[in-house]
Amino acid sequence: MKTHAILLAGGSSNRFSDEENKVYFPIGRKPALCWPLETLEKSELVDSIILVIREGDWDKTNNVIELIDPKKLIGVVAGGDSRHESEYEGLKYLKDSKKVKEEDQILIHDGARPLLPDYLLSELINVANKYGAAAPGFNSKNLSKKEKSSSVDIETIVEIQTPQVFPAGELWKSYELAKIDNWQAVDTTECVSKYSGMEAMVIPGDPRNMKVTFVEDVFQLEKLLED
Repeated sequence: MKTHAILLAGGSSNRFSDEENKVYFPIGRKPALCWPLETLEKSELVDSIILVIREGDWDKTNNVIELIDPKKLIGVVAGGDSRHESEYEGLKYLKDSKKVKEEDQILIHDGARPLLPDYLLSELINVANKYGAAAPGFNSKNLSKKEKSSSVDIETIVEIQTPQVFPAGELWKSYELAKIDNWQAVDTTECVSKYSGMEAMVIPGDPRNMKVTFVEDVFQLEKLLED
């Protein structure tokens, strides 16, 4: 059984910058996308990688590829207007390639989470191979909405990070059914849960695996690199 990685770099960056796609913003003197691409490339548990990018980012993507020179990269595909649509395009590419079996694992990672720790990547793949599917969860205070009247204990709210790892067959089935229903999920776990009933085994995430949402997040990641 092999593991294939879809690295998403095609999302919108409205809260980050009107012009700059955040995955190409420099972190540690190189574009942010270089970091997760390099992590996936170096992992002995990842067999192949595809990039899903925005249509207008081909030059920036080629620059990243030249910097990292990933031998496992088997394709680059333009994504859609949403995360879900980009996931669909990546999954379709792998299915059409005829190089991925239904029992293989596919991991989907958000390129806006540049500092994916090596150990977390390995643990997720191993857990998915044992239990079927896996995703990292992290206690988060970064809530977009905070109701003063809410009785929810913020400390108990778990943010599901990426990579999220599922069997290829379950992903293909779930995303095709979602397309038929014209329905879009927030993330991979939601789509697979809705259409196949498979739940990911959630393991502890890592604060370093934070998502770049605002420009201020870049400074926090820079500090993490220094530490």
